[in-house]
Amino acid sequence: MNNLLFYDIEVFKEDALVVFKDIDKKLVKLFHNSFEGIKDLITGKTLVGYNNHFYDDFILTAMLDGFTTHQIKKLNDEIIGGQRKKRIHPSIHSLDCFQQIDVAKPGLKKIEGNMGKMILESSVDFTIDRKLTEDELEEIIDYCSYDVDTTIEVFQMREYNYFNVKDTLIEMLPHNLQSKAHKWNTTTISANVLMDKPSPKWSDIRLGEYDPEGNYEMLKLVPQEVVDIWQDKEQKKKSITIKEFDCDIQFGFGGLHGVHSTRQRFENVKLLDVASMYPHIILNLQALGPATNKYHEILNKRIEVKHKDKKLSDALKLVLNSVYGNLKNQYSLLNNPNAALSVCVYGQIALYELCKRLSPFVTLVNINTDGVAFTTSSNEYKTIWKEWEEDFHLTLEEDNFELWIQKDVNNYIALQNGEIKTKGGDVSRYHSDQLFKNNSIRIIDICLVEYLVNNQDVLTTIQENLDKPHLFQYILQAGGTYKGTFDSDGKQYNKINRVFASRKEGILLQKKRQDDGLVRFPDTPDNMLVWNDECDKLKNFNQLIDITFYYNLAKQRIERWE
Repeated sequence: MNNLLFYDIEVFKEDALVVFKDIDKKLVKLFHNSFEGIKDLITGKTLVGYNNHFYDDFILTAMLDGFTTHQIKKLNDEIIGGQRKKRIHPSIHSLDCFQQIDVAKPGLKKIEGNMGKMILESSVDFTIDRKLTEDELEEIIDYCSYDVDTTIEVFQMREYNYFNVKDTLIEMLPHNLQSKAHKWNTTTISANVLMDKPSPKWSDIRLGEYDPEGNYEMLKLVPQEVVDIWQDKEQKKKSITIKEFDCDIQFGFGGLHGVHSTRQRFENVKLLDVASMYPHIILNLQALGPATNKYHEILNKRIEVKHKDKKLSDALKLVLNSVYGNLKNQYSLLNNPNAALSVCVYGQIALYELCKRLSPFVTLVNINTDGVAFTTSSNEYKTIWKEWEEDFHLTLEEDNFELWIQKDVNNYIALQNGEIKTKGGDVSRYHSDQLFKNNSIRIIDICLVEYLVNNQDVLTTIQENLDKPHLFQYILQAGGTYKGTFDSDGKQYNKINRVFASRKEGILLQKKRQDDGLVRFPDTPDNMLVWNDECDKLKNFNQLIDITFYYNLAKQRIERWE
């Protein structure tokens, strides 16, 4: 991507400023209270911000329209107060690094903390009722510039796997839609790739062949109590769990889930995974009506280019995988709730039937939406595999694992060809940081996996990682329903804070409710070292932190798996 300008805006009653930088973090221009020249600067450029589609683009529009600082502050307060604005200046063409970043919707400060960077917050009150002093203005410029730097880093992390893929999707749209689609999210773009107008909604579920009484043959393959929750129009019961095949199996309105009732550790595990399950069920059920043929063409095209053109392959995959969610999305062109339910029910019945057929010959380990893991000493599963594929018009792929350890259906560790694979909140950060999610106390994930897979003592793992302070950090954030973060003496701290378990007597940060009651952050120490500077600047780390605290926390987590 060329001609990129990264920017951020800060607004006060008597002061408004915007910082523009290039991708190398070099200052291009700073505008403060005088905005002449912005239009010339941004014309022909692509602006990149963070949450700018909901805030900065509108403030920049006001600057381009010649608003006074008082008018800009009024607009700022309206946006922050929840008023939706529509008009964007025609000179503004922008990308938003916040768009679809993660369901956690992290702010820049949270990301800075997760990265181990300095969490820089302004000490200047944004509601200040006067003009900023020179020192205050300098602080705000530094604060704004720092946020632009972080925005650049976030963009670089997302450029290839999000923005480039999104560009490819836009190129697949009719030409008359492309100019405005750069602000759409990828699910909206994907829907418009497939359809230009809504298709008729189904009045009920559709599951293929009927019996002589007019009931779907497929529904006979599951217990009647399961059918009852699917056929309840009010969906009063969201799920039902049955005990079968030595597993607790949950049916509902998502994927089929199940886990062995008593065992947690298995060797020589096979996993039969349904290839592109939802896309193929959508084809089987003709869930997109007239657009199903186009969907089939996209599926075939993706298979053709999968190993030739990764960028196009990723874009096509996004179209294919977004359809099921769009069927449930009331704002989507594809919205068709009963078609979505049909896809969901078909998938659960098909996977349950696979489990039923396998069960006499295998020990079922894990059942999760589109895959069944099991152990067996028989090859009978191969015959079942092929018969099932013919019956349900789906394709299975086999994976093999030397070791499989699980706490529940959504938390497991698997060893494949010596490589550790992890899934679930307890272990997902074993391999790498999760910069856009919760990245606190990664050391606990590492201790857990090393202990369960390699039988490595927790203390050894902790000591091996003392040169990486950010693995031990908590990033604390009080939600919007709280007054903020306070210590026991009533002192208020930043909105986002980095803390460690302190060996010496420290402070205890807690969330303050609206009634002034204090609430603990989960699993946090009584004695905290607050460190909002860069983690790399923390000297003598091994002498500052309470190793025993992390050791005990890791042991508690391990107990849940044993």
